[in-house]
Amino acid sequence: MSNKSCTFAGHSTAPDTLKNELIAAVTDLIENQGVTTFYVGNHGRFDALSASAVRAVKQNHKGVRLILVVPKMSNTIENNKEYYLDMYDEILIPAESDTAHYKAMITVRNRWMVDNSKYIITYIRRDHGGAYNTYKYAKKQNISIISL
Repeated sequence: MSNKSCTFAGHSTAPDTLKNELIAAVTDLIENQGVTTFYVGNHGRFDALSASAVRAVKQNHKGVRLILVVPKMSNTIENNKEYYLDMYDEILIPAESDTAHYKAMITVRNRWMVDNSKYIITYIRRDHGGAYNTYKYAKKQNISIISL
């Protein structure tokens, strides 16, 4: 586990109003905990808001990295690699998710992000689904949870 990394887990229907809370949480982690790496997925509004918040904060903090973690290379990313590399510092595919059954790939990717982070910023409003399962896994792994 990296003590300088944070990931995110939240519902795909997260409201745009969360962006300011995300910016505040990301800023706090950078300035007070020394976090330099942020892992984010690309499945829904919370992931998009999280990535946007990190990009906004990066403008005033050198050395911060935003890494897109995908379960498997998709045609969309492959065909638009320049765009994605403009938006993210790196595109990472965990070996575990790349070889997982297609129904388990996202869960395996989410666990990889938790296992490689000390912090997780969450937006959980219901007790089912992928975001909730990632939150429960993070609790079991005893990483620091920042709930919005």
